[in-house]
Amino acid sequence: MIVERVPTATAAVGVWMQVGSAVEPGEQAGITHLVEHLLLRRCGARTPEAIAQLIDSLGGQVDAFTTREVCAVTAHVPSNRKEEALALLLDAVFAPRFVPEDVAIEKGVVAAEFEVIQDSPAEVAAEKALMACWGAHPLARPVLGFRETVANLQCEHLQSFHRRFFGQQHALLVAVGDWEEPQLERLWTSLPKAEESVKTLEAPAFVPRLEVEERAGLEQVYVHLTFPGLAARDVRLPTLAVLDQLLGSGNSSRLFRELRDHLGLVYEVQSSLYATAAAGVLEVSFAAPASRATRAWDAFLGVLEAVSRGHIAPWEVDLAKQALCASVVLGTSSPDALLEAHAGEFLARGRRFSGGRVEEEIKAVRLEDVQKMASQLLSLEWLAGAVCGPPGGLGIPESLLAKVA
Repeated sequence: MIVERVPTATAAVGVWMQVGSAVEPGEQAGITHLVEHLLLRRCGARTPEAIAQLIDSLGGQVDAFTTREVCAVTAHVPSNRKEEALALLLDAVFAPRFVPEDVAIEKGVVAAEFEVIQDSPAEVAAEKALMACWGAHPLARPVLGFRETVANLQCEHLQSFHRRFFGQQHALLVAVGDWEEPQLERLWTSLPKAEESVKTLEAPAFVPRLEVEERAGLEQVYVHLTFPGLAARDVRLPTLAVLDQLLGSGNSSRLFRELRDHLGLVYEVQSSLYATAAAGVLEVSFAAPASRATRAWDAFLGVLEAVSRGHIAPWEVDLAKQALCASVVLGTSSPDALLEAHAGEFLARGRRFSGGRVEEEIKAVRLEDVQKMASQLLSLEWLAGAVCGPPGGLGIPESLLAKVA
């Protein structure tokens, strides 16, 4: 439990259950996400109508989400309503009620989510990218699971899964605002335990492979690539964050300046980090008109080659560190943002969030550290991912065709 007492007009609270889609058995892929859909539908003695009305009266800032590692419910409300919000969250996470008619309705909602993703080539490429590099590992499965496995889930499956894994020993409570910590502690220790422990996942093997989907009717090529990254507790993560920032996470990043500002080949190009307890990846994505795909690929690979060879200017590292330090300040300027920061830091690195400590770690990154990491990770030998675009218009370079699955 983490409590940050801040006297403000609003308060934030959240419960993170350290149970995500990666712990699911393959035949029930998607069950955590479906459980999450039902947490705020019927819980404790509350009806769906009563829950909806309470959320609206609180200001509507109540949310639930699932990732590969967690299932969480959070709230950001006026300070004088914080106890009501906390009671709702605890009921939702620890005392949901699963009834057949609700399960049928939410399975229909999830089916619509499948359609939304399928209709988005960028989302399809992003999903397939992890499956390309991590194969059948549970961390590579989509959080939503698969249509056929979700369709087969019944009320008793959800009840059993919840009993097995949703318990106080697997949960993290974070509260930011004018909270009384002893009161929260007494409440927290009285919550029910789960029947089973959560297994620790082994690191997936990284396979440099490209998944390809050709789809008629598209006019753009959607590229989502991955390189080996770092696990969440790796002490080198600040160095990788600086590399990510200067490579493709800002307006002055190398990829954005080259592919968009200088050459005008793409509308969007970006990089990002994905780090789990077991492993991580550095992701790079861009979308380009099919007529410019070959030139976009060439420019993209040219940037990667230059960066991997250490062609990084000191000012780029300094600017990246400034941007990251600024994001630490801006990302913790409100109770809900600080809530997310505490949860993210504890779940990733097992410690309370300290903006000063994070900034010190970023400022300690040296140019030579970034150059060394770039040379280790950005080799084309390790490039993996997925491409979705029109038949015959993917523009994949000859040097990468051997990777196509």
